[in-house]
Amino acid sequence: MKRICILITLSTLLLSACSRGPEPVLYGKDACWHCKMTIMDKRFAAEIVTAKGKIYKFDSAECMASYLAKNADLASNGKTLLLVSYYDRPGTFEDARKSVFLEDPLLQSPMGGNLAAFDSKASAKIFEKDNKGEFLGWAELLRSKQ
Repeated sequence: MKRICILITLSTLLLSACSRGPEPVLYGKDACWHCKMTIMDKRFAAEIVTAKGKIYKFDSAECMASYLAKNADLASNGKTLLLVSYYDRPGTFEDARKSVFLEDPLLQSPMGGNLAAFDSKASAKIFEKDNKGEFLGWAELLRSKQ
């Protein structure tokens, strides 16, 4: 009976160690992997979760894109999660590859890129100021950081 309990405990530990997903950002404490600034604003945070479960936290999508421009091997694996917080749903992470990014001079993102992520162009349009915004997909955003 004791061996069965030990096996169940070990199995549970091993399975939980394999889980992959975003890790909560400790706003005001965690630092951006790219620029080293403290992550403060839930509307702009981003994360990379590798296939092996390593987590990289960023204060903005532009920091994550800039980091990936120099470390392309991280994103080349289709199993790597690229996650962004949506401007209109702060603190929740969604797939960056499926997101729409609004670059608007009046948005105040942490690194001055004036960039925010949304689930659709219609959602982003609500926050566009003075019709001067530019809408980008993830691939376009990556190319702009190279």
